[in-house]
Amino acid sequence: MEIPDRATTLLSQSQEALGQWLHIPGWIVLPALILLVAFLIDLTLYFTLSRMERRLRDSPRRWDDPILHGLRLPLRWWVWITALMVDLGIIGTHFEIERLTTLFSRLGALITLLLVAWGGIRLFRRLEQRLVFPPVKCHAKPVDPTSASALTKIVGAVLIVTLLLIGLQILGVSMSSILAMGGFGGLVIGFAARDVIANFFGGMVVHLDKPFVVGDWIRSPERQIEGIVEDIGWRLTTVRTFAGPPLYVPNAWFSQISVETPTRMVSRRLWETIGIRYQDIDKIENITHDIRDLLQQHEEINQDELITVNFVTYGQYSLDIMIYAFTLETDWQRFHEIKQAILLKIRDIIDQHGARLAIPTSRLYLPEGLDREDGERDGTQVDRERKSGDSDDSAPRSSRGKRQHSRAPGSTDDSRGEGDA
Repeated sequence: MEIPDRATTLLSQSQEALGQWLHIPGWIVLPALILLVAFLIDLTLYFTLSRMERRLRDSPRRWDDPILHGLRLPLRWWVWITALMVDLGIIGTHFEIERLTTLFSRLGALITLLLVAWGGIRLFRRLEQRLVFPPVKCHAKPVDPTSASALTKIVGAVLIVTLLLIGLQILGVSMSSILAMGGFGGLVIGFAARDVIANFFGGMVVHLDKPFVVGDWIRSPERQIEGIVEDIGWRLTTVRTFAGPPLYVPNAWFSQISVETPTRMVSRRLWETIGIRYQDIDKIENITHDIRDLLQQHEEINQDELITVNFVTYGQYSLDIMIYAFTLETDWQRFHEIKQAILLKIRDIIDQHGARLAIPTSRLYLPEGLDREDGERDGTQVDRERKSGDSDDSAPRSSRGKRQHSRAPGSTDDSRGEGDA
């Protein structure tokens, strides 16, 4: 209490001296003089701090620029607010309004706490940028965005809670009363905000375990979540879906679902099935051997992983060859470019052996006794194959116009899969 009393005595003496010297009431002169001094201080801070901030942007240390950035604006505001509160206190004292003086004193202290909180938030935001993107001359390693965000958020939360407790004490709230009500109040608040608390601790777990970080591609089939992580907050995680809109996921979900992180894969799987015609069954072994050699000599295929090229099954209309390998490239776009090049080379291998890729076809069997299109009646079968793109194998047209054929009673159709001729 000695410092405020001395300050009050000093202001009173200065007010009397200025009143006697200028022959103007001191309660008018002193506030004007204080505002003039605040203006000069603000002007000095503006030019000095702006120049220092420009110079410190090239500093090799991470802390210089954030500290000055956090203090520059709040400090200038504090100078003006302090001068204004002192002026109002002088005027209140002159008119003997004690409540006004006490009110402005507490209000000034609360505003100071708000300015400290503002400066801290500015400092932590700039510090987070410097941790992720250190200065050019800085030799320290960059910190991943998730860790930097977690660090600044934790320190910011501690600062806000501390300033809140100090503000309550300035307002006259007893700390013992707060602690006494903490047990019951914490129970009520915890029950009412259980989802918020669950999301908060879910965010803490994500920050500590790091199943994914900002910039990772994640997906969860259980919740139909897939996209790029943009931000990991205390309550929500923002995921930018590939369709464009952002998806806001409560952090509590990540403790209940499984999450894949394709970004962290070391190789990407190539798994395809190629169908060959049944007519080319004698060429299957040579085709699979050449495709296997292609993959084993390809520079984009991971030779440390399993490479499998085998004839695996008789399909409905084709002989199926399974191709299984892994590429060194994990980027989605680049992977598909590599996959396209490999598939085109496999097509060339099949063509070199005189084989063809199989497509779905149907064979129609006509019963005995039906007229052939050449006018003869015999029991031979007429094959009609529907093919895409082969004009040579299309059904011949009759020059005698349309003819309707009736089926013999009891005749049946039978179709089976077969390779394209």
